[in-house]
Amino acid sequence: MGVTAHRQVTRRDSITRSQLEELGTRVSGTAGPLSGRGSLMSGRMSFSDTPSFLDIHTSDTMEMKDAVASYEVGAAVKVAIVLKGRLQADFDGVPIDLDARDHPVGFIWAVPRPSMVRRYIHKGSEISKVMISAHYDWVVQQLLGKSPARYREIMDFFTSGTSVRSWQPSRRVLALADQLIYPHASDPIVRELYEESRGLEILAEALSAIQSSTANTLVAQEVSEPDALDRHYRAREIRNYILESAPDQQTLSTIATAIGISVASMQRIFKDAYGMTVKDFIRESRLVAARDAMEKDGITIAQAAWMAGYKSPANFATAFKRVFGITPSEARDR
Repeated sequence: MGVTAHRQVTRRDSITRSQLEELGTRVSGTAGPLSGRGSLMSGRMSFSDTPSFLDIHTSDTMEMKDAVASYEVGAAVKVAIVLKGRLQADFDGVPIDLDARDHPVGFIWAVPRPSMVRRYIHKGSEISKVMISAHYDWVVQQLLGKSPARYREIMDFFTSGTSVRSWQPSRRVLALADQLIYPHASDPIVRELYEESRGLEILAEALSAIQSSTANTLVAQEVSEPDALDRHYRAREIRNYILESAPDQQTLSTIATAIGISVASMQRIFKDAYGMTVKDFIRESRLVAARDAMEKDGITIAQAAWMAGYKSPANFATAFKRVFGITPSEARDR
């Protein structure tokens, strides 16, 4: 099995039928034709693959229309961490229902052979998820095949056809899923390793969750700690406040007051969830917004520097290159 080139695609804001079809997905309406340019979803969606033969798809979206998305998938072991919402699909006619409307849930299943997937999009649905696909042969032969007797329960599950097993993800995995949806903006090589490490850790917990009833019990007990989900939701609340607020509302004291916790607790919860400080996230979220404005709206570098909170375009260019690996001029010309 050869190593393929790393691929990373991210869509923000409006996600159209045409954009999905560029990625190999066919989209049809449930009542009449769909426009290629109209918004099918709004939010954030990303697709990437890694040297470890993982494909990672993330989304945090609101679905704007009723539609059906169809695409082909190869043989794979699939892990989904659904943080919010409900995802319905079928693999060669076998229905899959990933329901996390009450609380985040983890799901794992195997697709032993290439299949056609139909994913049902429902107007008004909010879905936040991470989907990790590992090559079937890589998991079953290269990983589990080293000790087939020891991993007989997992092997039997993966070879019995398309069926889904759910488990309650640990607090650590919920944080990793959030980090994949809203990654720490960094150099492309660092970003690749960042995604790969988190994807592998999520896959490892999913495999352990189906290895035995004991493993399932241990995972469930970890998540049932009283503050686990609360800390997860608090971290997302802090992040969402920063992304949606004006720059003059982004002091530590203002954010903590708005969320209803102390500055110290806010810093600790955020760092545990995302591996970076609140100030670092504010700085980099402004750089991301400035980059998007240059790429989408064509604003000048001086305007982008001001938008990101830099008085000096030279300092802005230095910070921009450190985070994204390209200059502001290169981003603006793409």
